[in-house]
Amino acid sequence: MTWESARSLLRFPGRAMAASNRRGPRPLDDADERPPAASLCIASGKGGTGKSVVSASLGRRFSEAGRTLILDADMGIGNAHIMHGLSPDRSFVELVRGEIGIREALASCGGDLDLIAAGSGVSRMAGLTPPEMGLIAKGLVELEHEYDQVIVDSAAGISDQTLHLAAACDEVLVVTTPDLTAMTDAYAFLKVLWRARPDIAPRLVVNRADDMEHARGVAQRMDGVCRKFLGRTPRWTGWIPDDRAVPECVNARSPVVSRHPESPAGRALSALADVMLGELRRARPGGLGRTLSRHIGPLAASS
Repeated sequence: MTWESARSLLRFPGRAMAASNRRGPRPLDDADERPPAASLCIASGKGGTGKSVVSASLGRRFSEAGRTLILDADMGIGNAHIMHGLSPDRSFVELVRGEIGIREALASCGGDLDLIAAGSGVSRMAGLTPPEMGLIAKGLVELEHEYDQVIVDSAAGISDQTLHLAAACDEVLVVTTPDLTAMTDAYAFLKVLWRARPDIAPRLVVNRADDMEHARGVAQRMDGVCRKFLGRTPRWTGWIPDDRAVPECVNARSPVVSRHPESPAGRALSALADVMLGELRRARPGGLGRTLSRHIGPLAASS
């Protein structure tokens, strides 16, 4: 079974189916007794699938149910802050340089939603060393009992850095579009994710679909190829329609669920948030910072 065979099945569904503003966390008296925040990685195989649009709306909806933190993990070229109208002057860049602690990197998005920006225009952030990743993990350990949910807005692709963060999360949601390249890269991401974390059951959402049947067809193609070549499948969790409200919200620097909650995309994102929040509430969180430390510990020791 070759990569080209998998790509062919994605391209021809018949074959696939035949084969089948800065602030710190509020002090909490019982912080040490609270479980760590449940974590969700929102990922994609390629850029341009709308991952940050999904992250922004899920973060806003999650914050209505408890304290939520968004981590922009697209290190050095992040844009998650744009969706919340922020222009943070501190980010993971300053944290990794040792110039600030993690609390100084927190920016408030209003309400019970905070964000740590990835920084922009710093290319070396895309290839952090294990000790530098260790600084991030240590900072997250400091925060993880003070939030209810953490969303990791992941970088696209399958770099070690991206995989370490995804594998450290309790849940993973993969965003694809109907484009062949997006589906092919989503398959590649799932393949390496399962190799790194065999026990995880990632979910799949189809973005920019024309209608339910269009989205279902994409999900079935992904299901068929993953089943054939990987022996397992992601769980299809829903779809988001191609909606002109989305680019309007991006240009307005606002989550879709805040600016246009009754738009087709706004309703779909709210429904997706409800599903994923339910999953996080059923999770047994291991603590994103602690789990990430375990993933990179041997690498840091050998650096």
